[in-house]
Amino acid sequence: MPKVNGRQQPAAYIDPERLYSYRGFQISSGISQTRIREARLMGLPLPILKIGRRNYVRGREAIEWMEKLAELTSQPKAES
Repeated sequence: MPKVNGRQQPAAYIDPERLYSYRGFQISSGISQTRIREARLMGLPLPILKIGRRNYVRGREAIEWMEKLAELTSQPKAES
């Protein structure tokens, strides 16, 4: 669960028709900054809409990204 003001909060849901602030997306999805960074390093960056210095995430793109992330992270790792 994501923390808001130091307290655990249950994840909400992502509305495909909504535009989320970057932080709002993290809170609504329950996906941490660390997981978003790990996904980017695996070649799956979160699609961001930049307006000035602010970052936003479209709900529909966020859902598609989460589905791809789920597929990517559920695949068994190849043994070396």
